[in-house]
Amino acid sequence: MSAEMLLEPSFRRQEESEKMFPYSHSAGSFAALRILGWFSLFFCLTFAVARAEETELRLSPKKIRDAVHAVVEAQLAALRKGDFPAAYELASAGIKEQFDAQLFALMIRRGYPLLQQAKEADLGVVRDKDGESAQVTVSVLDGKKRSVVYRYWLVLEEAGWRINGVTLEQRPPRGDI
Repeated sequence: MSAEMLLEPSFRRQEESEKMFPYSHSAGSFAALRILGWFSLFFCLTFAVARAEETELRLSPKKIRDAVHAVVEAQLAALRKGDFPAAYELASAGIKEQFDAQLFALMIRRGYPLLQQAKEADLGVVRDKDGESAQVTVSVLDGKKRSVVYRYWLVLEEAGWRINGVTLEQRPPRGDI
């Protein structure tokens, strides 16, 4: 770096720096990293809580099973239509504290695009813990008709069952035709 550059105003040095390293200082890259960080944290926390609760779950009675299925099916239907506000309404208060509606939509678009594209889904057995939290596996087909399995975690709130997290359980094997 020349002596002249050291004497230049800081904005000129920043311009030169951006020419040499175009992606290292952009506000967009920081925002994307921040979103990715939140998404990663959310996924890790959901996964840890899900595994801890899994051992305490029991098969759910029909009333809980039907209610959980209805909420998951409603959110999947909203996602298929691209109706993110309706899908967001079915999220738990905890999810709404972490993500506003726009960030929630971005998370779905980037992290769970298959849930938007799936034409149909098979909902599996519902298990719950004392009627307060529940989980259900959801199988959807990707574009190549391969099954992808997600696990939905729900909590019972005043407004009814709400989705508290989704984890990818099984993706199709690579190279599968």
